[in-house]
Amino acid sequence: MKTCDYRLAGTSRRAFMLAALAPVMAATMAVLPSPALSADKTPAPRTVHIRGSIAFGSIVQSLAEQYMRSNPKSSVVVSGGGTSRGYLTLLDNTADMAIVSGSASDDTEDEIVRSGVKLVNVPFRQVAMAPAVHFSNPVNDLSMVQLREIFSGRINNWKAVGGKDAPINVYIGPPGDGITNTWNDKVLGDTDTFTPRARNAELEQRVAGVGSDPFGVTYMATESVKDRALKILSVDKVIAGADSVQSGRYTLLAPLMFVTREKPSAEAQKFLQFVTGLSAPISNSVFALPAPTAKTAASATR
Repeated sequence: MKTCDYRLAGTSRRAFMLAALAPVMAATMAVLPSPALSADKTPAPRTVHIRGSIAFGSIVQSLAEQYMRSNPKSSVVVSGGGTSRGYLTLLDNTADMAIVSGSASDDTEDEIVRSGVKLVNVPFRQVAMAPAVHFSNPVNDLSMVQLREIFSGRINNWKAVGGKDAPINVYIGPPGDGITNTWNDKVLGDTDTFTPRARNAELEQRVAGVGSDPFGVTYMATESVKDRALKILSVDKVIAGADSVQSGRYTLLAPLMFVTREKPSAEAQKFLQFVTGLSAPISNSVFALPAPTAKTAASATR
């Protein structure tokens, strides 16, 4: 009987304690959010990371801001590094998309082939490229032949092209720069190379260099000319502009392309659909024109 009494007594004490705690537990549970009710079952869109061309960067940043205004829950991060860096980030999976303004350099091309990763190009716009000099330079026009002779080093004095009797200081971009690769292809072709005396620097350093060098010359995408203290030259008496580009009279054009892996993320595809669906220019520059072959369904390049 004593054992039974102890068990009953113990049970009574536990029942009493539970009964006393019940109001407190109920009040506590009332203020706790229900996981089933508070959890957002809609997965948050993943951030789209885009990297590559410096010349293309301001255009894509503008596009990203426009896209995020239309899709407030989405996030697009744009950074530079150059065209070749853009290609390589697709290989190491540190970016969803590359932005490029030319073909990959030979070294980058080799690395892409070795990786076995299949990349897809999405043409977007074409942008005019133009030679640029210091504002004090009296030269206003160069022919394609003169450009080739200057950037190859065979002409090395401004007097030979109607300028002052002074050496020509050539400024070029690094090998991984898409505009540099395209300028090389268009101006120097397969038979010539940049003069070994050329000063190699990124875009901002080249602009600063020529901006302080009365005898300097470089090239740049006209999209990058805004607010730059450089004089843009005409080529064969034709100045880069919307009319001359659309009419085909100005032919120094660089492609602006998006590049993705063969199977981009859903959010990256959504962003691509947004930008390739734009029919009007998306830049304040009149030189950024739709690429003739632009299409949403990209063709595989490798």
